[in-house]
Amino acid sequence: MAFGHPLGATSSAGRWDRRVLQEARALLRDARSLRGAKASSEDARALKERSEAVQQAVRAKDKAAVRAALPGLDAIVDKLSAEVKRSPWREYVESIGIAILIALLLRAFVVEAFKIPSASMIPTMQIGDFIFVNKFLYGVRVPFSDDKIFDVRAPQRGEVIVFKNPCTPERDFIKRIVALQGDTVEVRCNVLYVNGKPVPEELVDATCSYWNQDEATKRWELLSCSHYRETWGGYSYSTHHSATRPGEDAERKGGTGWTYEAEGSYMNDFPKLHRPSDEQVPQCIGGKQTPAERAAAKGKVVVTTPPADPCGQRLHYVVPNGHVFMMGDNRFNSNDSREWGPVPLANIKGKAMFIWLSLGKPEKTWIRFQRVGNFVH
Repeated sequence: MAFGHPLGATSSAGRWDRRVLQEARALLRDARSLRGAKASSEDARALKERSEAVQQAVRAKDKAAVRAALPGLDAIVDKLSAEVKRSPWREYVESIGIAILIALLLRAFVVEAFKIPSASMIPTMQIGDFIFVNKFLYGVRVPFSDDKIFDVRAPQRGEVIVFKNPCTPERDFIKRIVALQGDTVEVRCNVLYVNGKPVPEELVDATCSYWNQDEATKRWELLSCSHYRETWGGYSYSTHHSATRPGEDAERKGGTGWTYEAEGSYMNDFPKLHRPSDEQVPQCIGGKQTPAERAAAKGKVVVTTPPADPCGQRLHYVVPNGHVFMMGDNRFNSNDSREWGPVPLANIKGKAMFIWLSLGKPEKTWIRFQRVGNFVH
């Protein structure tokens, strides 16, 4: 008398049991993916109970119980899957929602896009450049406030940053940091002095030109300039000055009787010599600073010994604590800290990274492909 099944039947039954277990595990995975799907309370309860029944049977290796529980779980999974497939808009909305959430988080804490609206940073950045700004580098802030969660590092001399203008905080400006808190700043005969020493520069081209667009009328005009190369804070960058500066510099060096006051070069210098002492300190006029902010940003002007050289240092400005002094690279055409004073550290949004798009004059090459991807130094 033979006991058990024939050899062929035993092998077939083993394969059948493995297929049942595989199907059970696959069905359980599908059931788990549907737990967050929109369903009635009755269907949600049925999905939970039938999933638990199959799961318990699989763990107990009770093949009969697995076979008995599978049809019920299969039915509820098919029902809920069909309902989900009938709602493609839900998938679209979820995908768009996740994308928007990620974009908002990146914009709030990591990176943000800005457009260059004026000529104040030419030639480093042109009107119509679109840049990305690193908001993480100088510290993470609470969204929609100036409160910092933590600092990463402090801003450094020579860095190009985006900040809220201290006079009109609803407007974002972009300039270069030339001095930090406690530094002294002076511009005399177009030469920038920081802490009593001239910032190294050299003449690149005595004649140059650039396109400027009036922000109000949107009209374009071609302006003349002179091109210099400046090195500061570990950065080497180009600056533009008036077209007459190279000639004036040559006259002074040639000893042709040039005098500081007669030529009027002091009109672009800082602090202004021919103003009352209370007007020599740059400050917001009619701006939105609070009295406390105005007092903190005041700084002071210190008179030094009149030099033998008419273009030597005469008086300097001391940058107050908690502030940085900003200047545009287009020194002859920049509204910056020389006019409205230093920028509070709390107003800084981030460091300029690179140009991701550049749009020029429509009648010229509209997209300036040669600028796209350039890093801002």
